[in-house]
Amino acid sequence: MGVSRGRVFTGALSGSTTIAAGTSPKGVCISADGKSVYAVDSGNVRIFDRNTSTGALSGTSTIATGSTPWDICISADGTSVYAANSGSNTISIFSRNVSTGALSGTSTIATGSRPYYICISADGTSVYTANYIGATISIFSRNVSTGALSGTTTIGTASNPYGICISADGTSVYAANFGNATAQIYTRNVSTGALTSGGTIATGTNPWEICISADGKNVYVANNGVATISIFDRNTSTGALSGTSTIATGSAPNGILVSPDGVSVYCTNQYSATVSIFARNTSTGALSGTSTIAAGDEPFGICISADGTNVYSTGSGSGSYKVHIFTRS
Repeated sequence: MGVSRGRVFTGALSGSTTIAAGTSPKGVCISADGKSVYAVDSGNVRIFDRNTSTGALSGTSTIATGSTPWDICISADGTSVYAANSGSNTISIFSRNVSTGALSGTSTIATGSRPYYICISADGTSVYTANYIGATISIFSRNVSTGALSGTTTIGTASNPYGICISADGTSVYAANFGNATAQIYTRNVSTGALTSGGTIATGTNPWEICISADGKNVYVANNGVATISIFDRNTSTGALSGTSTIATGSAPNGILVSPDGVSVYCTNQYSATVSIFARNTSTGALSGTSTIAAGDEPFGICISADGTNVYSTGSGSGSYKVHIFTRS
């Protein structure tokens, strides 16, 4: 069990209230202050107000993005939101009103070909996209005062990256290479944001998203092709990964995350219409338990509130098109 702000969690999920989220919503993220949830659908960011006491969402305002937005992230200071537009090979850059959660601005910056997933460093100085077609990672410098992005340097990956994540200490970036079933390991220069390749490690077939625990000890990969999660031990000094143990999920896992308290891992299973719930051993990183909760038609993106009380997933199938709201106990 984990403790977050004085509360102990088992990691179990309950409830499945929903709110409409346009057409085929995919990526979803939540602000660190817990006041706002954002989801990308077909050409828009959906902006939701979150009740910080109950986790309920309200409001259906939108702001336009580039073509076919796939993923979305928010800066730790809550002032900027970024959407990766896979159809137009761009990032949409938005300023966020930290009081209301409203977004403004529609500036963009070019990425490599077919950016699917996006991440931002905890210090707010770097943004990265995984470019599937170009087999590259785009590296951007972020102005921490304005949120503007600059620079379009890239570094190659082994093959067709989908997911991307960054360690909390900012020293490592990892990408899931869908095409050749590996996780790519990069060392990050914390001053410049530049990446240096440190090789790859084998995953299951068709790895999709990738995430890292807040303590930096473990990396997890959702293997869409074989319905498993790969579990890796991370050397917190070098960023190297080792170990290739796996645990079964539902059909076609894609979105994956570790809870802030480190005791839970959650994974959306697109074709079995569930979220898998795993208990995480905070000492070893091992996962156990295979319980699930129904999550609408083709669940896709997933995020969790910083206080650990709520999990949100998107239903990307035509029978859903919603954000699903779960209470964590």
